[in-house]
Amino acid sequence: MDLTGHSTDFVVDASFPEAMRRFVRLGQQRWPGLFLCGEPFRSDVAADWRLPEPEDDDFSGIVTFSSGQAMEAFWEEHGYTLEAAGQGPYAVFYRHHAQPLHAMTVSGIHVASPEAEAAVEGTRLLLSEYYAVSVVTPGDPGDDPFSRSVVKNFLASFGTSIMLTA
Repeated sequence: MDLTGHSTDFVVDASFPEAMRRFVRLGQQRWPGLFLCGEPFRSDVAADWRLPEPEDDDFSGIVTFSSGQAMEAFWEEHGYTLEAAGQGPYAVFYRHHAQPLHAMTVSGIHVASPEAEAAVEGTRLLLSEYYAVSVVTPGDPGDDPFSRSVVKNFLASFGTSIMLTA
């Protein structure tokens, strides 16, 4: 199978596991018959769901999302593409980095207030640990409404409603 889909990449802080719990709940609201990692996601285990630990330290972890068995089969054949209904499977790839990250200049800030933007733009960034995350959607969120809604839900899981641009 050819590589398909569009990757929207993030560096996120240590709140990622809890944000993913919220993102999974949003996925369940999107699709009441949600399949998570290829299996039906039961409502009675939603409150106890935890981010899976990668099986091997050399590889990323992955959480996959689909609307059910039919989309799982579609995914196997077509990859990360949209079905006729305008929806498709998506996934979050992640890797935890337990070492510091330092950026010399923060730019392109997207926050709710101009004051907060001014306070952060041009500063340095230091995180004691972080996650490198890729949200893989069927299409480019800049062009595809479904993929855009997935990325917006991912951002909302961190408490922001601001859509990132290229």
